[in-house]
Amino acid sequence: MTATVVQGFRRYEFTSTVTNFLSTLAREMNTFPYEDVNWKVTYFPNDPYSQPRAHNAQTRTYSSPQGSLTFENLRNSNLFFSLCLNISVSYSSSSNAWTTYGYQLRCGLTKSTVDLSPYPDISLELGEEANIPFHTSNGNTTLNITYKWTVFPLKEAIFIFGEAQNNIGYAYPFRLYLGRLLPYEKEDPTVENDFIGIFSHAPVASDSNWANNSLYNVGRGIIKASRNNKKYELYNFCTSAQATSPGLGNRYFISPWYVFQPAEGVRGEFQQMRTIVFKDAKQFPDGTMIDLDGKRYHVFHVNDQQQPTSIKSWIDFDGKGRAIQPYFFDSNTLLGDGQRAILFELPTEVSK
Repeated sequence: MTATVVQGFRRYEFTSTVTNFLSTLAREMNTFPYEDVNWKVTYFPNDPYSQPRAHNAQTRTYSSPQGSLTFENLRNSNLFFSLCLNISVSYSSSSNAWTTYGYQLRCGLTKSTVDLSPYPDISLELGEEANIPFHTSNGNTTLNITYKWTVFPLKEAIFIFGEAQNNIGYAYPFRLYLGRLLPYEKEDPTVENDFIGIFSHAPVASDSNWANNSLYNVGRGIIKASRNNKKYELYNFCTSAQATSPGLGNRYFISPWYVFQPAEGVRGEFQQMRTIVFKDAKQFPDGTMIDLDGKRYHVFHVNDQQQPTSIKSWIDFDGKGRAIQPYFFDSNTLLGDGQRAILFELPTEVSK
């Protein structure tokens, strides 16, 4: 494990398989002296929502629970997330045989009122499309892939970045943002506290409203409440990060992650995160600090893992194939020269 600590800012790095990801993440963020200052992280090895059941015979359990994790913000109890590891499976009663389709995460935005178990309220029913796959599948393909993980727990958000170390032809480059979004306008008090979302590399849902918005080639996630107070509304997100750095000298192309909904327009952006393109990234190595526009940022270099070379699809919990193009930046390549990076805003010290 490696941990970077700068003025209350944390960056965790570790390597683990998919099945050990959640338990290792909880251990690393709770290890002295690197306990996280913004989030309480708890691992539940026997969470019932992480026990795989066949989508076509839900009373049949495939294996023991795969484990779940919760993030609870230490300053704002409304910021709460659950990640439940599961496997998509089907069962044939005629041949007494199982078909497995791969590891996935089921996510939640609300703490359970029944008990302490993680509660994936975004995808409670087997067959939900809001699950986050780790790899492609065409049936009986369940790969326990090893990832190099980099985790950034911010004041009101968490960003998780995973690069596969094996099974590159099947593994998805893993990206996950969980947290509050920064609105561009003052919002109605009844919804402003629920501008909280989960956004991953795997676009979710197949609502007809998204048909004209490049359904499988745009970043997408779930917001706790829309401007119209619709619960668990779908939103797009995007950057302008494929453009090269402009001009000469020490100029950079910087972009936020814009969060928008077709009926509402752009509502806001990810918190404490920007993308940047350097003309010469060697001037700012990974992990360095950079001052821009009166703010200080931590530089995280992004070396994009190649996309799967085989089947760009996955099987959901309902046994249906979902065609997707893993997506987090505008493009896997840059226009022109330069290197893309992510900037994480560092806490600032206020003198009195």
